[in-house]
Amino acid sequence: MKENKMELFNLSEYNLKTKILWCVMLCLSLFALSFSIYKLTSFSLLQFAALGISLFVSLVINKYQIRVPKTQTYISAKELVAFWGIIWLGIPGGILLAASASLARFSKSQRSPQRWLYSFNVNTFSTFVSGIVFYYSLYYFADFTESTIAGNTVATQWLFAATGLMAFAHFWIFALLASSFMTLERGYSFLGLWKKNFGWTVGSYFLSSISVLLLHYVFLEFGLAFGFVILPTVIIAHIGYKIHLTRLAIKTKEISEASRIHLATVEALATAIDARDQVGIGHVRRTQIYAVGIGKILGLSNDDIQALNTGALLHDIGKLAVPDHILNKPGRLTPAEMEKIKIHASVGASILDKIEFPYPIIPTIKYHHEMWDGSGYPEGLKGKNIPLTARILTVADAYDTLRGARPYRPAVSREEARRFLLTGTATQFDPQIVDVFLRNLRQFEKEVNSQGLSYNFDTRNIDEVGGQPDYNADQSYVEQIKRANREVFSLYELARVFSSSLNMQETLALFVEKIGEFVPFDTCTVYLMDETNEFATAIYTEGKNSAALNGRRIKFGEGATGLVLKKRQPIYKINPGLDFSFQQLDFVQDYTAMVSLPLISEEKLIGAVSLYDCEIENYEEEHLRLLETVSRIAADAIYMGLQHAESETRALTDPMTNLPNARSLQIHFEKEAGRASRNGSSFQLLMLDLDGFKAVNDTFGHKVGDTMLREISKVIRGQLRDYDFLARYAGDEFVAIIPETDSEEIGEFCQRIEKAVSEFALPISDEEFARVGVSLGAAGYPKNGETLDQILIAADKAMYSVKTFRKKAAKPPELPTQVEPIVEVVEAISNEHLIVELDESHIVSNAIN
Repeated sequence: MKENKMELFNLSEYNLKTKILWCVMLCLSLFALSFSIYKLTSFSLLQFAALGISLFVSLVINKYQIRVPKTQTYISAKELVAFWGIIWLGIPGGILLAASASLARFSKSQRSPQRWLYSFNVNTFSTFVSGIVFYYSLYYFADFTESTIAGNTVATQWLFAATGLMAFAHFWIFALLASSFMTLERGYSFLGLWKKNFGWTVGSYFLSSISVLLLHYVFLEFGLAFGFVILPTVIIAHIGYKIHLTRLAIKTKEISEASRIHLATVEALATAIDARDQVGIGHVRRTQIYAVGIGKILGLSNDDIQALNTGALLHDIGKLAVPDHILNKPGRLTPAEMEKIKIHASVGASILDKIEFPYPIIPTIKYHHEMWDGSGYPEGLKGKNIPLTARILTVADAYDTLRGARPYRPAVSREEARRFLLTGTATQFDPQIVDVFLRNLRQFEKEVNSQGLSYNFDTRNIDEVGGQPDYNADQSYVEQIKRANREVFSLYELARVFSSSLNMQETLALFVEKIGEFVPFDTCTVYLMDETNEFATAIYTEGKNSAALNGRRIKFGEGATGLVLKKRQPIYKINPGLDFSFQQLDFVQDYTAMVSLPLISEEKLIGAVSLYDCEIENYEEEHLRLLETVSRIAADAIYMGLQHAESETRALTDPMTNLPNARSLQIHFEKEAGRASRNGSSFQLLMLDLDGFKAVNDTFGHKVGDTMLREISKVIRGQLRDYDFLARYAGDEFVAIIPETDSEEIGEFCQRIEKAVSEFALPISDEEFARVGVSLGAAGYPKNGETLDQILIAADKAMYSVKTFRKKAAKPPELPTQVEPIVEVVEAISNEHLIVELDESHIVSNAIN
């Protein structure tokens, strides 16, 4: 109470002139009240009773006011009770009743306490002066000298005239002093204030004058005792009105609550629709604040404001007709996908058209993607042909959409969003609306922040563990919807990419990447079964300790992953150390949670995937569900990739010797040729043909001949380096590509191969052995050619030259104990008049069997 009193006299916000006027009116009001109290000493008992009843009635009826439509002016009974008090109780009674009328409005006053007290003072002083005017005019015109009229006889015309002068004086004094205060306080136009606030009060004063005269004649007829009739009437009316207001308040509250629930439902559904589009919570509310704020500044009608209010909530409801994989696509939309997106404006309008809103929400939503230059959709409207509410919503929606992150781009800064709007002025957006929006942006953002809708709010919806959602935490329905739609889109993307990918490493990398979008892990390992179906090897590992775990080989039933392979059932909520119980690994203690499940495709076990985490206590069922969902699709893709790899291997591998075939030779030659061309280097190609292989087939049969081919291929392979290439070319012919070797070094390779082949004997029985020899010819890239055919021809020519020489040369039937030096062979060939120069090709002969 003490604080309220202090507030009444706190004039710090007023300027000096206003303070002076306020203090002057306070003094005049105190003088009038003191005068009234002093004059009460002459009141009779009946007058005191009338004054008491009148004060009570004044306090009751002045709690209610009637507002003049489209103005800030109210009509009340304060003038009526003041004028009646002046007539029947004299100037003191009128002043006290005027003061009680002002007191009745104190609790209802929307003004500051200082302004209310000023109004109280003005009303009290105006009543004091108007009372003097009333009795002075009666004295002047009717020679009336009493202090009250009450039951005294006064000519009707003079009473009417005096009452009119009283009302006129009260009106002018009150209006003049009130307008002066507001003009001094805030610098308002005096005439403007008079016209806006006091023009309607003339009628109020006129009605008060007529009413007080009628009331006077009623009291004149029945006396002051009539007040005892008025008192219960007023009390009953007041109680009845209070009951009515209570019921009305309850009904209003019910309607307001129903409206609130309706709007909250609409907002929740709109937010849920936005969540499908990966839009965080708050988008529709912020768009609503921007759009409604622009509408109010532009002075739009209440219907248009309501259209913006609801339209902002429901502007994207038509996206229900757009597939999730388009809404959530991270990259640029194709023209066909863009056309599908465009239908959401028309679809949204069609959905809401059934509701029959009383305000123009349908055009607001239908045309909020139209552009100022006519390039928008759905109808290509241009300029002011686009409804104003739709133009407003376009700007509000565009700005807030830019400020939030989307699947196809990160969030845009405030300045970048402002520049986008300015750049789009007169092409995409209405210039006037952009100007209004940007001028008032700070004000809008204050309201956004005050409601907890700032742009960093959306990023706080997910509690994360190791960069992933924490499924143990309570999450908003928005985030759950967003996650569900991300899951659908990720599975769609997974299926789409897997269907076109046959590269095993790409498939496994994408598989692990998609797992990471839904399930937390520090290490993820994919195991695939080997040919024996008794072991599985970790062929792809992502995360911590990947180098140590990649290539890890586990047996059925060995560790947690081995148990998953054996039983073909997933496991979770298990100690990760159990998976490494057969290995001594220091980092095992770092992991706190593990989940593993088998990869099965077409009822065939192809491997397992195991996840390990260092932070969460246990994996939950939701993690397992998501992992199973992703793994089902991935298992089919991995199986398809394995089959493709097997088919590709068969296509490039000789089934007899498991060496690369002629097709693989072509591919490898092109790689080596390309590398040699880039580096300016060379390489050698060896053509090898087995000597005596036909005799083995004829003597021992083709089965032994096949075995001989397999074993000889191993012998030859054993004489080459790891990075040398050996292929079975055709029949009993082999081709080797020897990189980083010049013509001088190739002789050593040839001698080593000849010796190893000649020394190999395939056991047929305890006493029988099959043997073959080999002839070799070498050619160099690029000296002897730049294509495989050219090099093969040169090497083949050299090799058959050796064979020809062998056939013509007289040799003992037994195998020689030493291989002839390459120079001697060349000299022998020269003596037979077959000259092959060493710098073009190398000829190495093997002894004839």
